[in-house]
Amino acid sequence: MSKTPGRVRLDFVAPVHRSPAAGAALLAMGLAAALGLGLAFHGKLEERTRLEQALGATDRPRRAAPAPEALRSAAEAAAVVRELDVPWTRLLAELEAAGHDSAATVALLSVEPDPAKQLVRITAEVRAMPDALAYLRRLEKITVLRHPALESHERRKDDPEHPLRVTLSAGWST
Repeated sequence: MSKTPGRVRLDFVAPVHRSPAAGAALLAMGLAAALGLGLAFHGKLEERTRLEQALGATDRPRRAAPAPEALRSAAEAAAVVRELDVPWTRLLAELEAAGHDSAATVALLSVEPDPAKQLVRITAEVRAMPDALAYLRRLEKITVLRHPALESHERRKDDPEHPLRVTLSAGWST
């Protein structure tokens, strides 16, 4: 027993109920709020102008823009300070100790510090890659150096012993 539902009537065009009093009230409230905000903004602008005039009346020295020579000398002074902040004594002593520990397997060719980046680049020659990795592990034990890493390696074909030239880099802490 199935019962079919009765007909459903849909009215897609419903009558519009207008309430002119509510619309007018909302409009009046919006206009009043906008007028209030405008008056408050105008008051703040007048107060700002008054304070700027009072500040301008006080005697205060005007700072001139620094001269290019002063900027250049400040940059040079900053470079000198960076150079002096390098812990040269500790860094070189530790590198020398690491060189003595592995003197039979590692030939240290150059130490190139970059004070601006607080980075030191070490170039050395070893007979085999395990020697380079052992030297890298030794550098990791140095407290002045941070994050030593193998940057590159290259087998030297022009040398009769065919050594491996490695470049290591590490940051330093001051």
